[in-house]
Amino acid sequence: MPAARSGPDEGERARVRLTVAAVAGRLGVAASTLRTWDRRYGLGPSTRTAGRHRRYNSDDVTRLETMRRLTREGVAPADAARVARGLDAADETVADHASDHPDDILDPLSMAAAAVEADERRLHRMVHRAVRQSDGLSTWQNLVRPALDLLEARDHGDQPGRDPVSALGAALLAALRAIAPDPGAEAPVMIHADLDHHLDAHVLAAELAGHRIGARVLRPARRKRAADSAAVAAAPHIQIAVLLGQPHDGAAVVDAMRASDRIAFVISLTGVASEYADLPRARTLAGAVHEIASLLADPAAVRPAGALG
Repeated sequence: MPAARSGPDEGERARVRLTVAAVAGRLGVAASTLRTWDRRYGLGPSTRTAGRHRRYNSDDVTRLETMRRLTREGVAPADAARVARGLDAADETVADHASDHPDDILDPLSMAAAAVEADERRLHRMVHRAVRQSDGLSTWQNLVRPALDLLEARDHGDQPGRDPVSALGAALLAALRAIAPDPGAEAPVMIHADLDHHLDAHVLAAELAGHRIGARVLRPARRKRAADSAAVAAAPHIQIAVLLGQPHDGAAVVDAMRASDRIAFVISLTGVASEYADLPRARTLAGAVHEIASLLADPAAVRPAGALG
């Protein structure tokens, strides 16, 4: 049996040693682009000559050709680099070489553009990075909420299956899940919000989690369900019920909390209805976090769980 041997081009492939200028000319990109791909994504030359000059071998060139092709097709550079290195572009467990020099600009317009273009991978990457660099509340106030305002101001329709507002909201929720631990089934705070403030409620719950306060968000009602919401509020482990915006079930929740001598808390930017005038309240999410933490820390303010009237 004849001995197995390498393919006819194996020897030639092993001898390939190209300079930056040569590879740049071959790919039709600037030499500075290759240096950027090397610095940011680890797609640089992997061999050295006797004079310690770095040179690209055939495998390096193949990876760069893949990078070039994918970026020309519109794939985000960081994702293209993952593929070029032989990784799944969706594999978030792999360290991103672009983390120190990200391509994505974190501003409301860029987030809105990624949402309109249905570039969900880029959108999630941007929001996750913003939350890691600051926190959920800052990301919401300075980036996501302004981006949603831009999206909601658009005066034309979307293609079937594309909903930029929902896509951006989903990216924010995913980022909040990554930083907020599971509060458990008996979290002491329940947040009731209307449809317009549903994301605010999740941001608030994540901020409370950062203060080691468990909170859950009741899904906003598309129809009135006051009896169901009152039953939730009556659960003995709920110590504070937070009303955010103008939920349909607000009055029933407040009545349930008052009946058991527990706290209903109101967050409103535009004033509080007269029937809630005696309730503790805040005008901002940040202010609400501190007020709720103070109330829970005061034994006289909140009755012990299970001590129903």
